Amino acid sequence: MNWDMQNTSVMLLGAGFSAAATDGKMPLMKGYFDRLSQIQHPALFDFVSEVGCNQKCALIQDANVENVLLTLEQMKTAPEAMFSGSMKRHFTNSGVIEQELIDYSLERLKGSLEVDDSNWAAQLLAECGADTTVVSMNYDNIAERVLSSRKGLSHFGQKPSCPHCRMRRLLELACSCSQRNSDIGDFWRGVVLKPHGSIAWKRCNSRDCCMYNCLVADTHCQPFDRCVCNNCNLECSPVLVMPTMSKNYGHIKEIATMWKAMYQAIVHAESILLFGFSLPMSDELLIQQIRAAISERKRLRVVGSIDINPEAVLDRFELCLPNGLQVQEKLFPVVPGEIPIWVPEFTAEFVKNG
Repeated sequence: MNWDMQNTSVMLLGAGFSAAATDGKMPLMKGYFDRLSQIQHPALFDFVSEVGCNQKCALIQDANVENVLLTLEQMKTAPEAMFSGSMKRHFTNSGVIEQELIDYSLERLKGSLEVDDSNWAAQLLAECGADTTVVSMNYDNIAERVLSSRKGLSHFGQKPSCPHCRMRRLLELACSCSQRNSDIGDFWRGVVLKPHGSIAWKRCNSRDCCMYNCLVADTHCQPFDRCVCNNCNLECSPVLVMPTMSKNYGHIKEIATMWKAMYQAIVHAESILLFGFSLPMSDELLIQQIRAAISERKRLRVVGSIDINPEAVLDRFELCLPNGLQVQEKLFPVVPGEIPIWVPEFTAEFVKNG
């Protein structure tokens, strides 16, 4: 493989990574709604059937989640007068639709998290260096489990080497219960960052509780399951933030810290490897962040894409580059269900976190 994994500055992981790491069990953007039940999620089913399906994807199993997200977001700011018929019903039910989408996402991802020890995508991720900052745009916690399972890491404490424990430390610095440190320094280095949250994160919803809205990443990096607050004993909720073009993430302070850390990591990056992340239109906010970060110091020298269509990904990535900056591009094509011919012989010891 013509790429230096040990000295990679930043890795950006998308749905394609999770699909590859789980041998296709984790869904891509197309196929995300393949298990959507009309009985369990009636409002979402009705909405996806109308806005996510067309002549090219007539079946709800083929509906593209990006179309659903964009329509749902635009409905939040559109005037009610422009809606009629079924779209007016969707407009009125937009809050219910969004909650059902979060509930469905949890259900859809939980049953697809298993990673085989010998999986090429997981082993490739495990080859990244100790200072590589991994930005996972996925709600699942596959990347955290893979990276935390490598041998020789130190966990917990003030200076852990485990990327997941480093991420938990970063979240603690941003906790609403303590004096918030606006200067994150280089805490972004070697961390797993989750700009859209995780199924393994939770927060208390009780406004009367001192733990209200405190975001907690599970110590053992396990998927989120039903739980109650340790302080008030009321039920907690998962922390998932849907990709968006314009939404303000500041209402979840720890999420804002994830974005700030990601920005700093890209500012200092000399190499960026995109793994299964296609820079979708629904994540326009992220694209703008990448563009601004690269422009700040212009340190980026090489970018690579591991993808079914890496050429198209790098074409979109070029829109993030400032005028005059020469960046080398490296393409690593993937065929679903096959081990790529460019995959190296692995030496890193990877042990799946059971």
